[in-house]
Formats: sequence, structure tokens, C-alpha cells
Amino acid sequence: MQNKIIESVFVCLIYAFCSMAFSFSAKFLFKIFAFHNTTILLLYETTINIVICTLYKIIKYNKEKREKKDSQMSISQLIVTQFKERMKQNKLTIPFSITYGTGAYCGMTALSKISIPLFLALRRTLIFFVFVVQILMGKKNQQISFKFIISVLFITSGAIIAGLDHFNDDIQGYVLLIINNMLSALSLHMAQSLNQSQQFSPFDLVYNNSINLWPVLLIISIVTKDIQSFFEFESLYRTEFMLSFSLVALFGFFLNLATYNCTMKNSPFAIALTHNIKDIFSTVLSILVFADIQADTFLTFGISLSFVGSFIYSLTKMQEIKKKQQQTIELTNQEIKVLIKQ
Repeated sequence: MQNKIIESVFVCLIYAFCSMAFSFSAKFLFKIFAFHNTTILLLYETTINIVICTLYKIIKYNKEKREKKDSQMSISQLIVTQFKERMKQNKLTIPFSITYGTGAYCGMTALSKISIPLFLALRRTLIFFVFVVQILMGKKNQQISFKFIISVLFITSGAIIAGLDHFNDDIQGYVLLIINNMLSALSLHMAQSLNQSQQFSPFDLVYNNSINLWPVLLIISIVTKDIQSFFEFESLYRTEFMLSFSLVALFGFFLNLATYNCTMKNSPFAIALTHNIKDIFSTVLSILVFADIQADTFLTFGISLSFVGSFIYSLTKMQEIKKKQQQTIELTNQEIKVLIKQ
């Protein structure tokens, strides 16, 4: 049980690092280069995802081929086979891809419009939407404790208070971020369901989701002429821009992988909780790096309130784990006694 807790914490820490790296690299791209072409950024990210996943599949196949010398499938046959396999899974993953793709677009657009501290403050309301989704779509026998409800209220109200004194007139950014939170909560639930019902791994979900989204994003970028404006972008051929652009896409890949891995090994609530803890450090760091917002009473009190809520949630979860561990031990002892009697 202790090893399981350590593994769960380690998975959450990886997710927290990837999330921070993606947020700051994206904000750097938006702020320094004034780049706001979200569709092209998502298209490039899905392209990177497909390339990395395909290379991984080829390397994995070559390794298995060396271990099983009887396999005669070529690399080209492998690619075709893998593609056909992904197409068969479309019916299962298309609803997830639509939810994720829309949420990702809203989130990136919102990040380009509002400051990181405000973005992170409102992003912390994710745990509230996860809470609602779990009630509406979760297990019917799911028990929700009073401490758990209090922790969600603390975290959500703290997030709102933190940004209370900094809201500007860009209503679109806030609306898009709230939509992003709702769709993120839904996609986390769907990812966990796909893992439990269809045995989708985090890697499989990233791969198939990218294949689903790539043609859609390409068509949208052509119709909206985003692809044309991208090639006309004045900083396109600057090394600094291409490096920043590529880092955002690469961090996006690792963030997706870490998100699904954390969701499947832990729960959507673990993602939401990790969001809140790492956002405290991200907020302070963003104030120092970007200097586009100043710390004040509302921001400090709101972050503190969210931290208290996160602490209550963590304490409640630890008590639940200990309770389940005790129940497992008692059940095992009862089974042993029955076997001895027989």
C-alpha cells in the first residue's frame, strides 16, 4: 500500500511539472512573440504527437521482433496495421476527442488573453466541475463525505477570491476558461472510463486522440485561413520563435501523457488537486517572471484558502486509503479463517 501511495504521488508530481512547463512555455510564446494562432498550435502539437507515437510503435515492434524471430511483418505493414487498429477504435474515442479538442482550444485561447495568475486562479475551479461530473456520471454508490464537500468549496471560493480584484474587460477569456474547465472535467472522466472499460493506456489515448483531431484541425485551419496567416507571420523564420513554438507542442505531448496517466492511476480528483497545489507555486513564479500582475490581499487570501482546501482534501483521501487498507486486511483474515476451517 505504501508503494502504491508513493507511485501515486510520483505520477502527480510528473503531471504538475508538465503542466507548469506547458503553461509557461505557451504564455511565453503568446506574450513575447504575440502569437495567437491557437488552431495551428494545436495542429502542430497533434502532428508531434503522431510522429512520436509512431516512432515509439516502430521501436517497440523492432524490439519484439528481435525477441520473437518468427515475426515477418515489415515496418510499412506495421504502420498500416496500426492505422487500421486506430480506425476501429474511432467509435470509442471520437466523443472524447471532440470534448478534449474543444476544451484545449478554449484553454489555449483563454491563456493568450489573460494573465497567468488569473488563468491559474480560475483554472482551480476545475475541481468543482470534476465534483459535478462525478456526481452526474459517476458511480451511483459513490460516497461523498462532508470534509470532501468543504475542501471543494474552499478550493473553488479561494480561486474566485484570488482573481476578484484583477478581472479586466476581456470577458471572452474568462468565458472560454470556464468552458475549458467544464470540458476538462468531462474529458478526465471519459479517459478514466476508457481505461476501465476498454483497457486504453495513456499512450494509446494520446495516439488515437491525435489521429482523430489532426484532419479536423487541418480543415479548420484551411477554411479559416489560419494556415495562411501562419506562413505570413513575421517571426516565423526566427530561431527563437521556432524553438518556443516547438517546445509548447512538445510539452503539450508530455502533458497529455502525464494527465491521462495520472487520471487512470489515480482519479480526476487527483488531477484537480495537483492543479491547485502546483498553481500556488506557478502564480508566484509568474508574478516574478512576467510581472503582468501584482500580488495583493485578494490574491494572497484566495491562494491561502485554496491551499487549506487542498490540505483538507489530501487529509480526507489519506483517511479513505487507510480505511480501505484496514478493510482489505480484515477481509483477508476472514478468508484465511474460512480456509483453515475447511
